[in-house]
Amino acid sequence: MVICGPHGYEVAGKTVCALLSQSKINYSLHVIPCDDRGKIKPAEYAAGSALLHFEHGCDLVLGVGSGVINDLCKVLSKTAKIPCMIVATAPSMDGYASDSASMEVGNIKCSLKEQMPAAILCDTELLAQAPMHMIHAGLGDILAKYTSLCDWKLSSIVTGEYYCSAVAQLVNDSLLKTVSGAQGVKERKEGSVQSITEGLVLSGIGIAFAGTSHPASGLDHYFSHCWEMMLLERGKDYELHGIQVGVGMLLTLKIIERLKTVRPDMAHAEAAADRFDEAAWERNLRRVFPGAADGIIAIERTAGKNERAGRLRRAARAIDRWDEILELFETTLPGYAEVAALMLSLGMPTTPQEIGLTPDDVADALVCSRDIRDKYLLSSLIWDLGYMDEFVDWLREGTEARRA
Repeated sequence: MVICGPHGYEVAGKTVCALLSQSKINYSLHVIPCDDRGKIKPAEYAAGSALLHFEHGCDLVLGVGSGVINDLCKVLSKTAKIPCMIVATAPSMDGYASDSASMEVGNIKCSLKEQMPAAILCDTELLAQAPMHMIHAGLGDILAKYTSLCDWKLSSIVTGEYYCSAVAQLVNDSLLKTVSGAQGVKERKEGSVQSITEGLVLSGIGIAFAGTSHPASGLDHYFSHCWEMMLLERGKDYELHGIQVGVGMLLTLKIIERLKTVRPDMAHAEAAADRFDEAAWERNLRRVFPGAADGIIAIERTAGKNERAGRLRRAARAIDRWDEILELFETTLPGYAEVAALMLSLGMPTTPQEIGLTPDDVADALVCSRDIRDKYLLSSLIWDLGYMDEFVDWLREGTEARRA
């Protein structure tokens, strides 16, 4: 069963079908239609389209495309209980090899547990001709591994979450290789595109090996998830995931630089915990995510992230190991200016304003990032320690100033 979108069919789907025919391999083809904005959303309609056109005699789902098609094929193959593989058409995201699918379910951005693909075909000559914006998206997703890996180790320090240094090293090595050849992207050099692609695939493998998305997804990704959900609520299009993730990574680096100037104490954390208003928290979620708030609140009812005792236990552990956290920041992260300069030299967006976001969108995403999933992030630490309000005000003012 060959699954693709209209663009993917023109770019590579025709060739795939011709090769299958030449090899006398029987296949059926379904081209998922775009919506009225010319896009395929990773949501109920597209998943239903693939499922309703599924030929039950097929024993393999073969996707031709990038992020959305890859995720839809994972969902279909798990439902049909057959393997899937993907012919990549752009080095645009890190989900090719992961055992999860990033889907919009009831306007909530969800990471669904699926099966890894049986094979991934990445033709670097084809990928080097992808739209530059999509290559930039893949590079943004790779650069975000700086902060994703830091977030994972931070969670391990504060919550005791499982952390695998071998998986972290695998992802970090691919990150450094990609950065070393990043300037070749401007000339669409196959070597540079290959490094990006390998890094994206290895990130997905790292997710599957570790059993958590943390090796490839931290606050950087959650800025993107929140922005996508906000714009879904408004009926507006959002940017490519990797483009948003790159901007989210730069914001995360700036937040960490600010956090390094803080010396937390339990009195501050306890005072913030005493001020916490559950009803106000819920009202804010309904303001930011009107249609998705019930689902997010249900996550909290199960996870209990807002419970005072747990919050203070995490705060106490973070304060006790603050020097270790600061060392983590110093030894694993580049400076904001260094990464921003690299992205600017390649023509990549570096600010929320460039991708149509307001200072309020940035502030709301920071606040709500810790709520939309049960996952410990840098924003969770800031909230536990009682500094969320201060960081929101600082971030909003800084974003406003850049706009002016």
